[in-house]
Parts: sequence; structure tokens; C-alpha cells
Amino acid sequence: MSDDVTRSARDKLSSNTQAVLESLKAARRSSSGVSTSSILSVSSTALSQAISSIDNGKSAVIVEVGSKLTKVGCAGELNPRLIIRTEYTDDNGKLVTADEILALNNRKTASKSIEYYEDLLHKFLKMIFLRVLAPTDRPVIVVESMFMSEDLRKAMTKVIVERIRCKSLMFMPSHVCATFPFNTQNALVVDIGYSECVAVPIIEGVTMLNEFESARSICGRQLERRVRELMEKYGQVEELGGERRALEEADWEDINNIRLIETLSVSLICLDRERSEKWKEWEAAEGEKPSIEVLCEENLVPVGGKSIVVPSVVFETSVEIFFDESLNPDSFDMSLPKILHRLVSKCSIDLRKKLFPNVLLAGGVSTIPGLMKRLEQEIQYIDEKNETKFAEVVKFYQFSEIKNSPLFVSWVGASLLGSLRETIERRSLTLDEWRTGKLAADWTDMIVKAR
Repeated sequence: MSDDVTRSARDKLSSNTQAVLESLKAARRSSSGVSTSSILSVSSTALSQAISSIDNGKSAVIVEVGSKLTKVGCAGELNPRLIIRTEYTDDNGKLVTADEILALNNRKTASKSIEYYEDLLHKFLKMIFLRVLAPTDRPVIVVESMFMSEDLRKAMTKVIVERIRCKSLMFMPSHVCATFPFNTQNALVVDIGYSECVAVPIIEGVTMLNEFESARSICGRQLERRVRELMEKYGQVEELGGERRALEEADWEDINNIRLIETLSVSLICLDRERSEKWKEWEAAEGEKPSIEVLCEENLVPVGGKSIVVPSVVFETSVEIFFDESLNPDSFDMSLPKILHRLVSKCSIDLRKKLFPNVLLAGGVSTIPGLMKRLEQEIQYIDEKNETKFAEVVKFYQFSEIKNSPLFVSWVGASLLGSLRETIERRSLTLDEWRTGKLAADWTDMIVKAR
């Protein structure tokens, strides 16, 4: 079979997988959210009106390169024009992954020269820019992680300003961008991305950098690991005749080819405390398992003349990895609610009660239905247990109409900022300035100078 035919078959299988699970996701979203009293909502209409009232001038290009997905579009828009994997296929047909493209973020894993990784960045950024518009006569805003390394920052600057020759470049931290659409001065920003979770408090518009918390065990990568573990333990294969058997090595090749683990990781729900305890009892039971009420029925995913059986336990308990530290035996990280409690506890007494009423979740993992409700329960449980009394009110910022908005809320914030032409012109780095040895300004430096 030719490569084209094989690729076509895989695409078809992947499409079938998505179709099988799409109805589940829609049903769970409608029944597992938080109460309206726990949401600090902003409508897309209000946001659109705010953007349209700003002088756009020549629209800036907004790009956010993540360790899983890259978002790119133009300033003044409510959604990225393009959300794609941070990867591309080179001229030799080799897949260049996010780990290679962003290798300079960790020099310990970057075994080749800086010029080599600059070339990878150049090819990727040029590809995604040209899929949106010609960027050479436009400013560019890069939404950066607060932990972006200086090496990666310099490489991006050189590629965007010197090699692609964009009009100018400005970096903006993702946690600050996330607060812009909600016009808030106080927020506990919790960014749960693919490679790590970063939580940082923002008080009166000031980022409290000394109080941040991070955890590499609370992220999309570890969630996929947990889904795989549960599938290895409880997943089955149903043959055409109806017989079922355990998963074998050949089955895992098919699962990997259609990226089923990845699909399942965005099809999960997060249970409330009561239901999660019942599942713990179910898993702890030896021999015959007790009956348990489920929100998600098992699913059969067709692939290669057979069906992969995805049991309810996968959909309903995978997210427990964020709340049960014992499910991360190789990590010293605390659970997500404990991390947030520790962060707030480190802040001064007069600031603590300003944070939990202003929680802002960002990142792809934050779109999991029920996560806000469970997080609210766990935070208040710890608060009552410790008698700290600074989590009596827990509320979350959320767009009321934009689906999956936590996935790109930081990008939307940069889109708002990019609409302020005067701000872009004053704070961006041009090619002439780059050639004189000037570097792109750090956001904190710009705020201090503005004051």
C-alpha cells in the first residue's frame, strides 16, 4: 500500500474516532459545569464591541507557540485564524516535533547548535505566518510563557525580525494576556498546558512573581499518560464476532496511529468529590467489581476490522491525577488544589481573599467539563479543614459564549493589546534596533518604565 493510501486510511480512522466521541463531549459539557453563581462571565458580544472600538491601524500578527498547539491570527479578532500542532514535515518527509522546534527552551536537551534550532524555528514560523497572511509589513506579538528561556527568546527575535523581516516584534507574557479580555486587575491565573501547570497571582495589575507555583505532573502530557495506564488496565478489543480480549501490542500500534489516547484526553469529564470517591471504592475492590452509576457509557472505536473498547472508568477517572497525589508516584508535586492553596497562603493577609474569588483558568486542559466545579469543591474542602477562611468564595472567569475559550484566552488578550496601535509602536523592537544590539523588551521592564 502506498504512503498516500495509508495516510488516507489513517485520516479516515481518526475522523471516525472523533465522530464516535463528539456526542459524548457535547452531552458532558451540558451537565457537568459549575453553577452560574461561580462564574464571572463576559459575553463575546461585549468583547467584540470593545475590540471594534479600538483603532486597529495595520493589524498585528498574534502568535502563541505552545508545546502542543500553536495559535496564530490577527489583532482585533475573537478567535485565532489557525490552531495547529507545533510541528511540521520538512523537505525530506521527516516530522519535526515541538520538542525540536522549542529545544532552546532547555539547553540541557538541545544537543545541536543554536543555528540549527533557529533554522527549525524559521521554517515553522514562516509556514504558519504565510498560512494566515504576509507578515513582512506587520508588527508581530509573541505570547510567551513566563518561563521562556533567554536562548529561545533571542532565537525567536532573530527569526521574526531579521530572517522573516516583520515590521516589529513585541513579547507579552501569557498570564498577563489572559486577564485582558476580562478587564480585571486581580486574578489567580492558572495555566494548565501540555507540559506543565503554572499558577501566578496578579494583584492590582502587578504580577506577583515571587509567589508563583508550578508543577510538571499537572499537565496534558501526564493526563495522556494516565489515560494510557487506564486503557492498558481496563481497555479491551471487541472482534467482529463480538468476542472480547485484552489489548495486545498490535492493537497499540493501531491506537497510536489514530492518536486515540490524545483524542480520549480531550473527551474526559471531571467528577465531583462524591462520585470520585465511589470510583475509588470500585477500583480498590478485588474480584468482582461492585455496580456503579456512570455518566459515560463505554465506547467502541472502530479500527482495522475490530473495535477498541473504551470503558467508562477511563472517561470518568483519568482527571483524578490532578487531585490524587498517589497517582503520580514519580513526582513530588502536590495536587492542584493544594498547590493553589499554598500559593494563596504565601501572599500577605490583605491579599488572600482577593484571589480565590478571581480564578482564571487557561490552557487546553482547562476545557475539561466539570473541572471548575471539582476545583471549587476541593479548594473549599481544604479551606474548611485548615480553617484558613480565605476560600469561602471561589469564582472563575469565563466567556459565556465562546466554546473552549480557555484554550486560547491568552491569545485573545494579545489580540486586544495588538489593536492598540500606539502601544505596539512604542514597545516593539524593529529591525534597525535589533541590528544595533537592542533586545526585545521584557514586559516587566516596560511596566516599570511606564510608571
